[in-house]
Amino acid sequence: MIFQIIESSSSGNCAFLECDGVKVLIDAGVGIRKIRSFLSEYGLNIEDLDGIFITHEHVDHCVSLRHFADSKVKVYANRATAEYIQHKESATKKLNWNLFETGGGFDFYGIEVESFSIPHDTSDPVGFSFSFAGKQLVYATDLGKITDCVRSFVRRANILVLESNYCPVMLENSNRPYSLKNRIKSAYGHLSNAEAISLLEEIPSNVDRVFLAHISKQCNDVAHI
Repeated sequence: MIFQIIESSSSGNCAFLECDGVKVLIDAGVGIRKIRSFLSEYGLNIEDLDGIFITHEHVDHCVSLRHFADSKVKVYANRATAEYIQHKESATKKLNWNLFETGGGFDFYGIEVESFSIPHDTSDPVGFSFSFAGKQLVYATDLGKITDCVRSFVRRANILVLESNYCPVMLENSNRPYSLKNRIKSAYGHLSNAEAISLLEEIPSNVDRVFLAHISKQCNDVAHI
């Protein structure tokens, strides 16, 4: 299992996973040139991808999907997410859509994929679990609070991608509108550093690597995590 985050921030989110030659993106929320540049470093192009898995419809997670409209790459999302993306960007109607039910699991060329519901202010946001050859990657970003469902997946991970979006003090001192501050802090917004760390303190020893993700450029700093 090879995993690499291409970018993860409030501006854009995209990650690359390869399992025994099967290559996928988790979200496509960065510019297509950045995706192409990353793949080229491995001698790949977008046609070499087997799938793209979309967590939700916010632009920082799906902005480049339209560039795959003429490819055969399979795009996986639940129905509510797919319908919203197609409504907002008509070019994405031509994508090779494959719909799943949130909370369900399926096989993707030997990778066991599970989706799980997360609390965020979109149609039907999900996290993902990818299991292959005895290793499990759990991808959980854009969630306003830790639910029992999220906690159960996190505890099974060998590789964990977990949101640690903002420092409460930096958020309060920022010039962001009051409404946006409240959205970020809400149960359907984003995880603070303290909330992420609290969850990490619970994880068992089977977690080999942790990636703290979706870190705000304006309201966070690695020194505060």
